Amino acid sequence: MDLQSILLIAGMILLYSFQTLFCTMYTGRYPGKAENAAPVFCILEAVFICMLTWSINGFRFHASPPTLLFGCLNALVLLGYNSSLMEAGKRGSYAFFNMALLYGAILLPMAYSAVFLREGTTPVQWAGIALMLVAFFLMNWENTETKTAKKGFYLFCALLFLFNGLYSIFLKMQSVACEGESAEMIILTFGIMGIPALIRLTKAEKGNTLKAFSQTRQSLLPLIACLLSAGLAVNGLVAVLPRVNSVVLYTLENGGVLLLSCLYAVLLFKEKPVPRKVAGMAIAVISITMLSL
Repeated sequence: MDLQSILLIAGMILLYSFQTLFCTMYTGRYPGKAENAAPVFCILEAVFICMLTWSINGFRFHASPPTLLFGCLNALVLLGYNSSLMEAGKRGSYAFFNMALLYGAILLPMAYSAVFLREGTTPVQWAGIALMLVAFFLMNWENTETKTAKKGFYLFCALLFLFNGLYSIFLKMQSVACEGESAEMIILTFGIMGIPALIRLTKAEKGNTLKAFSQTRQSLLPLIACLLSAGLAVNGLVAVLPRVNSVVLYTLENGGVLLLSCLYAVLLFKEKPVPRKVAGMAIAVISITMLSL
């Protein structure tokens, strides 16, 4: 892996971790009804990422039929992912469904890569991927109790596994089919994804839709930081995707973001670093080193 790709991946991981951090802050500070925080964010994210990506692309938009197809498919996948995430969150352990979506982001693209792309992966990188899967388990082991999970929890965990894997696969498929249309892929994915969120919010508010977008000074700052991080991160992802083995890339991305999120929890939110989580973080660092070779 060349130095430029390593730097792009490092920047992308940092930005995705910022997105998670600032999104958590924004959700807690959103001034309106709690149930409106998610659709409002989805709509603003869709608009911002589409406009940012369009400007980065020189205000051009030319999508071939394959890009139109993959963009629409990924928008549906992203919608299903967001819906499953909310439903799983209502029914059971955050740590358990977080493991499900993380494994989906690695194992399904791994199967696709092995069968269709035959991308070259060294034995050291395979070992790094295996270690990262172990690290995911250790870092999410605490609070994975599922005995009290409500009906349908495991179904939505399975859907998270599937949707997160398909999202990564469709991005790779589009980059292989139409490498020069990554911006169009992003615009289609997020633009279409925002439409159902707007419909949902309009129905819920019945004439007071604009009021739901009102922000305070405390909520506006993390919102802007989250949107900027998300927009730059997704553009970084599609820029590096054609250059790096997709299995290695997705493992680095998900492992790096989870590692930084755990560090933020300890440093910023004063969570106690239990031994199992510390071991998982150490294994993740070793895995990232091996995958970078």
